[in-house]
Amino acid sequence: MPATDASLRLPRELAWLYLIAPILSAPLLVHDLFDRTWPSALRQVAAMYVPFIFIPLACHALYETRVPRWIARVQSRPLRFAVHAALTTVVAVATGLVIRPLHAAACNDDLPLFGFSIVNVVITWAFVLPALLVQELRARAQTAETIERAQRQAALEAQLQALQARTNPHFFFNSINTVASLIPEDPELAERTLERIADIVRYALETSPAREVPLVRELAIVRDYLEVQAARFGDRLRWSVELEPAAANALVPPLIVQPLVENAVLHGVSSRPLGGEVEVRARVIGGVVRIEVRDDGPGPGGSSHGGTRTSMADLTTRLALLYGGEGRMIAGRGPRGHYQVCLELPFREPPA
Repeated sequence: MPATDASLRLPRELAWLYLIAPILSAPLLVHDLFDRTWPSALRQVAAMYVPFIFIPLACHALYETRVPRWIARVQSRPLRFAVHAALTTVVAVATGLVIRPLHAAACNDDLPLFGFSIVNVVITWAFVLPALLVQELRARAQTAETIERAQRQAALEAQLQALQARTNPHFFFNSINTVASLIPEDPELAERTLERIADIVRYALETSPAREVPLVRELAIVRDYLEVQAARFGDRLRWSVELEPAAANALVPPLIVQPLVENAVLHGVSSRPLGGEVEVRARVIGGVVRIEVRDDGPGPGGSSHGGTRTSMADLTTRLALLYGGEGRMIAGRGPRGHYQVCLELPFREPPA
């Protein structure tokens, strides 16, 4: 597996190591450190900061600019290790030649060139090679996390599409049954109703790959659906749809309101001899799109239609997949004792 760009850069957190490494390594590199006087020992420790400052600066500069392009295409791990070792050796020796006079002045002692170079190479390898190993492990972990996140997102998208596909046929078949019942009694009304169903089907097909649509378009399909149901129930169904202008362009999931309206018609209208009323209201309150669907039926638990509650469960799952904790559905008894469902979604508009 080729080295990634991130794995070819030295961790910047190593700056803390450079501050304490001279103190920790001085007893190993200066054999008579504890036999010296305090001023001499402190001078030797201070001198250790010279290679621990300049050599890391040179290595970091090289690994930030040149090394990623030089080694990124090297496939063989042993060959990459050899290239890293060779590069760091060259940097340590070359930088050592430049800083040797400064080091000699700091410690008041002129080390032999060969010995000074060996010390610099050991110092460089001691922090560069383990750091590169850590960076490679970190880059692999980040890559695995990115892949896992993408797979999780793909799974959520597939689940969301499956839920939406399950929702669409639910009202298609009911609407077709409505047209079938109208054909013998009123062919012209059946034709107009079929045109509205065609609009609904077209909307479902066009928005099936979409995650969100403008609320004004979603409620236009809700009106078509209610017209279809009004053709079936006649005067028994009374309905209204109110859309606050500020909420017209708010983005909402497609086919998120229609199942709620369908439930309102089923439980609040169809089983009652005198029918009932369905109200849909959408507005924006404090950065939240609030969509209310209510009927004037018997309220929670009073309908003769038990239902399977799958549509409500599907909507809850869709909201969780799309918005996490920012979207929610509240269902229960409304202010007048009838059944009411309220959707609260984060207010978002299409990009300009």
